[in-house]
Amino acid sequence: MRIALYLLHNVPIKFMRTLLAILALLPVAFAQNELTSQEKKDGFQLLFDGKTLDNWQIIKRRPNDSTWTVESGILSYQKGESWLATKDTYYDFLLRLEYRTAEKTDSGIFVNAGAAGNPGATGVEINLISDNGKPASPRSSGALWDIAAPAENMNKPDGEWNTIEVSVHDRHLTTTWNGKPGLDVNLDDPQYPKLAGRGAYGHIGLQAHAFGEPAAFRNVRIKIIKKGPPDPPAGAADKQ
Repeated sequence: MRIALYLLHNVPIKFMRTLLAILALLPVAFAQNELTSQEKKDGFQLLFDGKTLDNWQIIKRRPNDSTWTVESGILSYQKGESWLATKDTYYDFLLRLEYRTAEKTDSGIFVNAGAAGNPGATGVEINLISDNGKPASPRSSGALWDIAAPAENMNKPDGEWNTIEVSVHDRHLTTTWNGKPGLDVNLDDPQYPKLAGRGAYGHIGLQAHAFGEPAAFRNVRIKIIKKGPPDPPAGAADKQ
């Protein structure tokens, strides 16, 4: 209280405004990659701690593969073809994260993806690209790529952070994107024939591409509802 009174009487008003603005940002700055008290009560856990890739594995897909990086609490990648997969697999879960795009970014979130093969074909991909202001379509941001369009394209301009929540429960996938409903898809619905043969469970993943500026991610956390089985050991299929 004494400090507040001292500042009130001794700091010029223009500097006071600047100081208050900085103080207002401090809780946000220190809250990155941490669970809120409510999330802890609800059973969430961090998938990305802001420092390591302990819960992840890098799966490289082509000769121009890419490396994933952690810097200043932000998860990103170098240009190339790879994806970052969770070590665990899941049937049902609630995933929350923040992402931002840059010029011509082409990235995405994989769900129910197998460790081998194309994760966008073994599972499904929620598209994350640089397309603020463009109409929603099955290939826009927020779409279940090449399958279903979101309710609208709510992707923010490049450089601004977006929030997205992905829920998968009993084969029903929904998203909440920047606070608004995005997707609402029954993964067994025959009106989406391209979903036939996709995994009933699998890894959650983030996509890297060789073209476009890399996307960035932070505050990646998950509430596990039903975990899937571990991947078979490498070469196990060849021995059968």
